[in-house]
Amino acid sequence: MNIYEELEKIDGREAFIAFVHRLTNDLEHNREAWANPTLEDYLQGIASWVEDGVEKPGEAASRFPGTEKIKRRSDVEWERLAFLLFAAGRYE
Repeated sequence: MNIYEELEKIDGREAFIAFVHRLTNDLEHNREAWANPTLEDYLQGIASWVEDGVEKPGEAASRFPGTEKIKRRSDVEWERLAFLLFAAGRYE
């Protein structure tokens, strides 16, 4: 299963955890495919993606083939995402 197929199958906490581990493995073995392989670039990529309108219909599908089935949700938990990014830098 490729990483795009795995992304489409995230349906809860356990699948999210597995996907984060898969991202780490993908970076380790497929670094040349990453536009943002450093932490600084990766965080900037997150900010840029949100600034450019992650909520636009078809945005992910047009930029990342194979992600057409990813649901668009307007109820993003921004505070939880922010805390996740913050905590990851300090949690051991």
